[in-house]
Amino acid sequence: MKEKKSESIRNHLLGPLLILLVVQAAVIAGTVLFGGVSVKLKNNEIHVLSRNAENTRLGLEKETLHHWIVMLNHSAFVSNEIEQILKKNQCSAPDISNDYMLNREIVEQIIEKSIDMLHMSYATGVFFVLNGPAAANSSSGMKAGFYIRSSNPGGYLTDNSSLLMERGLPSVAEKYNIPLDSFWEIGFGKEEDSKNSEFYQKPLRMALQEGTSGDDAMKQAYLSPPFRLSPKDMPVITYSVPVILDDGTVAGVWGLEMTLNQLGQILSEKQTNSSFEECWLLGIRNRETKEIVPVIDSGYLYNQYFNEAANIAYTDNRKKSISEIESSDGTKWYASINSLDAYANNGVMENEDWVLVGLARQKDLLAFYNAIRRMLVSTMLVPILFSMLGAFAIGKIVTEPIRRLAGELKGKSGNRGLALKRVHIREIDDLTETIEQLSRDVEMSSSKISSILRHANVMIGVFEYADGADQVFCSQSLFEMLGWGTIEEPYRYLEVKRFEVLMDQTFTGVRIKGDRVFQSLELEGRTRWVQVIIDESKAGTTLGVCSDVTADVQEKEKLEWERNFDLLTELYNRRAFREQVEFVMRTQKEKYGAVIMWDLDNLKYINDTYGHDEGDRYLILFADCLKNSFAGRGILARYSGDEFVTYLHGDSKEKIRKDVCDFIKYIQKAALNMEGGYMLPVRVSGGMSWYPDDAAEFETLFNYADFAMYMVKHSVKGNVREFDLDEYTHNSYMLTGSEELNRMLETRDVSFVFQPIVTREGSIYGYELLMRPHFTNLRGIGEVLNLARSQAKLPQIESLTWFAGLKAAAAELEKGHLGEMEKLFINSIASVCITEDEQAELERNFSGLLSRIVIEMTEGEPASRELMERKMAMARKWRGQTAVDDFGTGYNSESVLLHMRPEIVKVDMSLVRQIHKDTKRQMILKNLLDFASSNEICVLAEGVETEEELVFLLNSGICLFQGYYIARPQIEIRPLDPYIAGKMKEFAGKT
Repeated sequence: MKEKKSESIRNHLLGPLLILLVVQAAVIAGTVLFGGVSVKLKNNEIHVLSRNAENTRLGLEKETLHHWIVMLNHSAFVSNEIEQILKKNQCSAPDISNDYMLNREIVEQIIEKSIDMLHMSYATGVFFVLNGPAAANSSSGMKAGFYIRSSNPGGYLTDNSSLLMERGLPSVAEKYNIPLDSFWEIGFGKEEDSKNSEFYQKPLRMALQEGTSGDDAMKQAYLSPPFRLSPKDMPVITYSVPVILDDGTVAGVWGLEMTLNQLGQILSEKQTNSSFEECWLLGIRNRETKEIVPVIDSGYLYNQYFNEAANIAYTDNRKKSISEIESSDGTKWYASINSLDAYANNGVMENEDWVLVGLARQKDLLAFYNAIRRMLVSTMLVPILFSMLGAFAIGKIVTEPIRRLAGELKGKSGNRGLALKRVHIREIDDLTETIEQLSRDVEMSSSKISSILRHANVMIGVFEYADGADQVFCSQSLFEMLGWGTIEEPYRYLEVKRFEVLMDQTFTGVRIKGDRVFQSLELEGRTRWVQVIIDESKAGTTLGVCSDVTADVQEKEKLEWERNFDLLTELYNRRAFREQVEFVMRTQKEKYGAVIMWDLDNLKYINDTYGHDEGDRYLILFADCLKNSFAGRGILARYSGDEFVTYLHGDSKEKIRKDVCDFIKYIQKAALNMEGGYMLPVRVSGGMSWYPDDAAEFETLFNYADFAMYMVKHSVKGNVREFDLDEYTHNSYMLTGSEELNRMLETRDVSFVFQPIVTREGSIYGYELLMRPHFTNLRGIGEVLNLARSQAKLPQIESLTWFAGLKAAAAELEKGHLGEMEKLFINSIASVCITEDEQAELERNFSGLLSRIVIEMTEGEPASRELMERKMAMARKWRGQTAVDDFGTGYNSESVLLHMRPEIVKVDMSLVRQIHKDTKRQMILKNLLDFASSNEICVLAEGVETEEELVFLLNSGICLFQGYYIARPQIEIRPLDPYIAGKMKEFAGKT
């Protein structure tokens, strides 16, 4: 836990006073800020901007839009004049689109009144576009009409000298004394992709799409964005309506123009002055993106901050009923955005929102509001500052005697019998007396603690050093523990230099572990281990605690030894052996190394016969033999139980082999002296693998040696056998498959397949049940039986064969795949038999199948007369049959045949193979058939794989057949191939 930093009395005096003043100031500020005064003041400033923007908008609309709307409302004269001309000339509205002479007459009829309306509207121009050709020789798409601009808006000159014709026929201009502009053209060209033609194209296009009548022409009114009539012309905006005839034909567009300069001048005249700087913007707003496209502006601030902006984005502050804008330099603005009343409520252009925006910098608009806030803050801070200065001065006066007392305490630090001066201030003098009493109590407590630790035989020494101090505190026990002599007082202060000299002399060659230092000291003829813990958690102070940890170090050393060594034999254990061997294999200079696994042959017998104490003596004796033979020349370890392992290395294999042979000779002379003088010889078997020839890494090398020892244990004990890779390739399953075999026997997870046995006529006689274990490391049932034989687990295999096999047969019977009379051939291991309890369980669970059973006595094991008779009795009890399997390849075939008198003899496939070519095999078969015929024994040929073999066997008189030519083993019973059945009938008929 972090220690709380101490504070002076002055801070404690200043704190409450400061809090009182802050609370007072907070009450005043809260009254102003949260009482509504501040909010109202701020909202009033914002409202001024909104009010100014609204007034400016009204003035601008009055001078522009209102005049234009009045003029546009009177534009119906255009359609009336067109109707009269059409009637007079007996033409129809479609004639306008192709009769340029008709269009000229219409233009001449309308232009004069249009000029009058131009003078009354304060506009800078008037135009009329007919939806028809301008002249006979005009280009395709050139529309008729006129576009007249005035240089004196609002004025009236009868000679039209203030007018210029931008578009129109020269004859018309000449008739009305209107000069042609330098950018003059005869009509209005069709420029679909140019925005400069949108001022008439858009209202014309919208009117054609909407199909409205003349009474609704104002709903098609259009206020255009700024454009230039010609590339070098001045920018203008127009306000126009479509000209719609009585029959709904859209004849053209009539409208007024105003230059941006004129519009800007009107905006400057109509803007409202205020106490803060503001600027104005007329533009087109996109409500979805909240952006405004500038059209015209007023005020120097706009040119300073927004002159380059193509679009101005804004955000709505609904809380303040105002919008906010941020210029490119980061300046924040308030904006009052007011829509102009340019379109009718249900007009087709009402979504185009023209707005007038009043802009003011937030700092300018809220200047008075911010000044009030600054004045309020100053009103709060000044009293607080004066109060702090007063508290500081008072604190200095009050704390001076206490500082003098603290200085005196520091000067007398380390002295016994502390005595301090009095300052004649009652509270401080009481504190002085308390400190003196506390010093006396600490000295007494220190003395008691030292005495208690000494009597409890606990050695703990302490030293403490403060940064910048001249002395170091050292306890009495520290001197004794570190051999610095003895002192009588409970503690002593040493000069810093003297303390450092003693520490340097004592702590040499230290062991550092974490934040602790270990040092062994030779004191009084024995080793003492001292642990020093340094604590620097308290700033400016170093505390050291020394303790005697000799017992702990010795215990750890003992545990470390026990971690690496076998307690009984004092050899390495398996973990330490591996570490040592891997290190030697990485660093050895010799060419060869050998891992030798040793297994004591008689340990179980000794433990069972004489007890485990004698077994331990037997293990110790063998370990001593290893030490006497290989100590200093190899790495020795007890691996587990009766297994030991050594690693020998040298420049030649012959030298290592000789050392091993010498050890075997030596061990043959060793014997354990038992009670009564009986000498029990030491017998050991070993397996050896070579580094690097057999393997270059420890795990593989060790497994190879273990395999070689395993093979010795299961052949001729008492020898040492070198690893053989070919032998390992063929028999490695003896080690790797043990776990899989045990798992199979525990879970009984095994499958059976059914291989058909057929008669001479091609009908099914029965099926041989063949086990198919689900193994990874074992290949085939032969390896399973070999492994089970080596582990004495053949009885479990026999039991599994009966129960799992009959269970599979019962499943096929339930599916309807197994016939009513078909036999089931079960392979039974000759050297084992199921127990009586297992026989009873078979009779309970599979009673319906037992009469079909044919017990095959496998010839891979020596037959037991007793077990053979039991199996024959089982067959008789069940009304089943017996058979001799693999006849001619196993143990005592003829003697078994004589004793068993089986119903069936199965000729092994080794005798059947190529029998039609081999006279010796034929002779053996003839003898067997003669014996079988005279003893009423049926002969079954297994392993029939060719048609030639089948024909010969049929001709020889064989009764039953089995083999891949007839049918392969099946996971589910299926009918015999009709082709094979037909062939057998054919061959049987011939014989």
